[in-house]
Amino acid sequence: MKKIGCLVLAFILFVPTLLVQNLAEAANSTIVNHSVTYTYAAMTRHIQLLAQKYPDLIQYKSIGKTKYGRDIWAVGLGHGQATVFINGSHHAREWMTTTINMYMLEQYAIAYTANRPFEGYNTRQILDRTTIWFVPMVNPDGVTLQQQGTGAFPASVRQALVKMNGGSTNFKRWKANAQGIDPNRQYDAYWSTIEDNIPYPFWKNHKGTTAVQTAENQATTSFTYEIDPEIAVSYHSAGRILYWNFHTLPQNLSRDKRLANIFTSFTGYRQVRPNNNPSGGGYTDWFITTFGRPAFTPEIGIKTGETNLPLSAFNEEWRRNKKVGLWIAQEGYSLWLKKNPNSPSSPTTPTDPELPATPSRRSLNVTLDGTTISKETPAFVQNKVTYISYKPLLTPYGFAFFWDQANQTITATSSASGTATFTLNQKAAEINGVSTVLEGAPINLEGTVYVPTSLISQLTGIAIHMNDKGDTLTLTSPDTATPSPATEIITENPNPSPPQAPEPSTTSEPATTDQPTVAPDPDASES
Repeated sequence: MKKIGCLVLAFILFVPTLLVQNLAEAANSTIVNHSVTYTYAAMTRHIQLLAQKYPDLIQYKSIGKTKYGRDIWAVGLGHGQATVFINGSHHAREWMTTTINMYMLEQYAIAYTANRPFEGYNTRQILDRTTIWFVPMVNPDGVTLQQQGTGAFPASVRQALVKMNGGSTNFKRWKANAQGIDPNRQYDAYWSTIEDNIPYPFWKNHKGTTAVQTAENQATTSFTYEIDPEIAVSYHSAGRILYWNFHTLPQNLSRDKRLANIFTSFTGYRQVRPNNNPSGGGYTDWFITTFGRPAFTPEIGIKTGETNLPLSAFNEEWRRNKKVGLWIAQEGYSLWLKKNPNSPSSPTTPTDPELPATPSRRSLNVTLDGTTISKETPAFVQNKVTYISYKPLLTPYGFAFFWDQANQTITATSSASGTATFTLNQKAAEINGVSTVLEGAPINLEGTVYVPTSLISQLTGIAIHMNDKGDTLTLTSPDTATPSPATEIITENPNPSPPQAPEPSTTSEPATTDQPTVAPDPDASES
């Protein structure tokens, strides 16, 4: 009996400890899981969660739908006018390139939010100057077929899919989209002379009946024109090789070769020697010949068979590629700046501790409950209105933030304190369901959104007082709205960036579902 009592006591003591540990781990966990087979459903859910977690940094949208109704997602990371483009999974079995895209996206967002460098790169500076656009899965129908088989498709087409797979019900070797067309042989770059074409729909190497006929290629082509990137990277597998040249103009050779050499120094991937008559149709083939700009096709992993790379390959390929996105963004900004020489080469970013001094703007010190808040949470007086950076101040009080890109409207909401909805450059607002007119319009300065302090006071009950000298703003929390002690005001998300991300709440979940973790065999494929 005594032994049973001891076990019960140990259980009582252990469970709360375990719960606290699990909660702590959940708070610090990442979203993208690279240790499992990365499905279309998982990617879609993760994009939504990342946009919700980093609403001022990440935006996303569907750029088209596949034959079988799957959205082709594009995700933007950063605030800059200069753009670069990274994509993955043109080929179905090469879905680990989607994992690389998504993991890169999240790791950069983490570094930006923490205001720390990533592998020696100034994340804040780069992403405030440049937007990295990702299309992590160009070919979601093909990826789903390769991972889940015909069961993920209408019964009416399953027999045709098996026929395109040479009569086999095992789709692990599948490269094409679900129409048996290879998306990386579809771009309008020497399409008519593509070599080794299979003249009918097949699991690989069928270029289609005309260039850019698939929904996947039409979406990716149109999106490229829309974002007008300075550099493009199209991830494939496998072979640890790097394509960088396709009928490259002589005047661009030294520029592109320099970048290829840096790419190789990061990844160790061997550069493929230029061919006098290369076979075309690939994304980077089209980008180089259409835009005259640098583009790269890195082939991650080692070829060992006609299937996807094993999950065990990820860590090494990530180690080789983790710097690539930020480096490409930095190089892209340099190229963009040459075409836009009147843009500032070193713009003020949200990390700058001091606001620019002007006759109508006076910077302030801020204290909250007797503690000085870092200058990374700035406040100032402009035209007799006292402004403060809203997001780092409200975050410790449990507020979540939602951004309406179309209307430039921000909603800050907390189950404990209430909800405020306000719009950039407009005085009209709504606080806890009551329409009000603010003393000043919310504004976006160099990547940080500021609101009149009266909005904060009305929303939270925080008392706000200016000292006699007019240089320090004192904030005092009401008893019912004390910030969480687990949150460090001076470090928690110190500087919000300009809100650019649409909220994921309006996005529907895909029809497909995640499959259990699988351990696939090694891969061998070519672009």
